[in-house]
Parts: sequence; C-alpha cells; structure tokens
Amino acid sequence: MHNCSKYYLFFTFILLVNIAQAQVDERYNEEEPSAFIPSEGSIQILKLKKSYALGDGITFRSASGDLNLTQSLQTSMTVNSSNKNLSNSSSAFNIDRARLSLAANLFDSKFNVYGRLNLPANFQSTTTGSRSFNTVLQEAYFEFRPSINHAFNIGLRADYIDSRETRIEGESLSFINRSSISSSFDAIFDFGIRYKGNYRLGRKQLIRPYLSFTTGDSRSSLQKNYGGFKYGARVDYLPFGKFSKGGEFYMDDLARESKPKLVIGGVYSFNNGATSAYGVNGGRYLYGDIAQKILLPDYIRTGSDFLFKYKGAYALGSYTQTKVIVPVGIAGYFKTNGTYVKYTQNAQQISDSVLSKLNVGRGINIQVGYLFSSNWSIGFRYTELMADAKSQNFADYNKHYTMVVSKYLSGNNLKIQLELGYDQLNKSIIKTPTITDNYYSQLMLTVQL
Repeated sequence: MHNCSKYYLFFTFILLVNIAQAQVDERYNEEEPSAFIPSEGSIQILKLKKSYALGDGITFRSASGDLNLTQSLQTSMTVNSSNKNLSNSSSAFNIDRARLSLAANLFDSKFNVYGRLNLPANFQSTTTGSRSFNTVLQEAYFEFRPSINHAFNIGLRADYIDSRETRIEGESLSFINRSSISSSFDAIFDFGIRYKGNYRLGRKQLIRPYLSFTTGDSRSSLQKNYGGFKYGARVDYLPFGKFSKGGEFYMDDLARESKPKLVIGGVYSFNNGATSAYGVNGGRYLYGDIAQKILLPDYIRTGSDFLFKYKGAYALGSYTQTKVIVPVGIAGYFKTNGTYVKYTQNAQQISDSVLSKLNVGRGINIQVGYLFSSNWSIGFRYTELMADAKSQNFADYNKHYTMVVSKYLSGNNLKIQLELGYDQLNKSIIKTPTITDNYYSQLMLTVQL
C-alpha cells in the first residue's frame, strides 16, 4: 500500500505539470512547500514541488545534489516576399527548437553536468562520406568549480568567444533569430576546455575573463579533428556590478533594472588550421602541399560588444572582424572522398581560391528595445555585413532592418513574437527574378516547461 501511494503521488505530479501549462497567471517561488518521498539506495530523498511555474522543469534532489530536466519548444510561421506588396510570396512552418535539457549539480554545486538535445536537427551537412555530422547533440559537458569565482569545464558547449548574442539562449532572445553577424561568424558549439572567472574591482565593478581551447571544428570534431586547435579569450567589464536576476543572459529587460547596468566585452580567437567557412562544419575544406601533407589556412577573429539595461530599456551592440592567413605551399585539395587534386593555377590564384571558401570581412549589429509595464515589448535592429572582395559570398544580403513586437505571458518561458524585416541585396550584385531584396514576417510561439 505504501508503494502504491508513492506511485500515485508521482503520476499526480506529472499530471499537474501538464495542467499548469495553461495557468500562466499563477506564479510560484522556490520556497513553496514540497513533497518528500523516502527512497532506498544512493538517493535518500526525492523532492517534488507541489507548485509549478513554467520553466521550472522537473527536479530530483538527493543528499549529494540534484538533477533538473527541462523542455522547450519554439514554433514559427514565416512569409517571404521579393516586393513590398507581398504579391510574390512564399511561406513556411518550422519547429525552430525542440530541446530537452539535463542539468545536474553535485557536492554543493562544485561539480556540474549538463547536456542538451535539439530534436528537430534539420541541418543538412554540405559534406559527404566521413566528413559529415548532425546537430541533435548541442551540448554535453562537465564543469568543476573550485570556488565561487572560478570554473573549468570540458566537453561540447556554446563557446564564450563568439558575439554577445550567443551568450543568450535562443529561447531568451528579444528577436526571433540572432542577427546575421551570428549566422555569418559565430561557430557557437565546439568541443574543448574552458575557464571562466569573476574578479571584483572596488565595491561594484567586475572583471570576467574567459579562456577557450577547442578543436575549431565544432560538432564534427566529435568524429574527428581535421585541423589544428582554436585558441580564444574574452574579457567582460561590468562597471556597475552584475545584472539583476541573470539579466546579462537575456535580452529584454524583464528585471526592469532600477539602476543602469552595463557589460562591455572584447574577444579574440585564433583557429590554427581552419577547415570550414567559419568553424561550424569542420573538415569541409582540406588542402595539401606537393607531398599531399595537410596544409591549412589560419582563421583569426576579433570583436567587441556591449549590453546595457535600465528601467525596461535595453541596447545591445557588437562588431566583428575576421582575417585569414593562407600558408605558402598549398598545391592541391582533398575531395570529400579523400581523392587529392592538384591545382593548375599560380600561387596567387590558389590563395584566392582558399579565401573564396571562408567568411572573411566585418560586421556590425545594433539593436534596442523597450518593455512596457503591460509586458508588451518593441525592438529595432540594424545589421550590416562587409565581406572582403575575395571572401565567400556570405554577405549577398549585406544590410538587414528588423522590427519585433513581443508579448511576455510568463517571462521567456511563454511568449509570442511578431517580427517584420527587410534584407537588402548588396548593390554590387545584379538583381534577377530569383535574386532580389527580401521582405519577410515571422510569428513565433515559445514555451519552456
């Protein structure tokens, strides 16, 4: 009879979790009463909250730590048109994210384990044969915190050395998608070893250094590291202290900062032996010398960014610049099936061919937004890409104008967003019936359980 009571309580809890999805006006805090279920073995206590709020997930607690499971879903509808009157339009329905995340901490949070799957995995690799990968597994890493101000982690995760936007989860963006700077230059996920620190200057000022040593091949490195390694660093400066309620890691000012908050950052990375356009699909491009020994270009990135918040308003900006060092001696390239093909061009033409495969250039992104007391928000964004003359054509659409209106029903855990945008075709590119400016609208629903 005692076991039946345990199972009854557990399934009742699961039912309440699903019912709570519609009860967004009810808010609960971490101090709500909990039900304790005795257990045998290594787990002494299973703690289930009687009350539930969107985003809480399900947490299992024991004497040595806890395990939290969360789910998120983002669905969208997009309409694109080549003209303002929308007479020539196309539409699409998408599951942008359907994530299952696991986070565990042990021994007073000194040890942490994190994993995340993105189930749609609709990315199609441009490689074939052994040089391919999928995007189901997004993050899987282990973190050790020797003290409250220092942390080391190893594994696959979003990197610290990309733009400010990638420090913010997709579910917590104020726009439906990140800017074109992120899609053009941010590798985001990579496998490696990292350090992050937190140092106080005076009463409020903070310095946060980040160091990164990774493969430079992103998730394809889980199969093989084709090039050298990637070395990177970020330094963030917070002159007015930390943001309220983790506001540094979401866009709209949901905490409504009562005092100005600002973080300014600078980043640098050096990918010694790049094998893809900007570090996402490692192994895509492999070159060799006259003896067919692997010889690869180096990819360097520098940038700066900021995030400011005050009384419902926020501003975010970032600047990125990349350059490539093409080594002397490249004499051919390897096809994806392993066949080596010798170049017949001269040295300059070979160098230009290598550059034409990489995202080389600059980008700037500025966006602002305001959250009204009604939990409606509005935001505007301008992004410009400036590709080098010999770079890959990642900046065909080089200017982007975006406006978004959002309704927060339960913070970032339940929101509806409508985005309108205009992508301007680079003036140096001749417009054709299939290559034109793009006008678009997007409607997205975000739910985090």
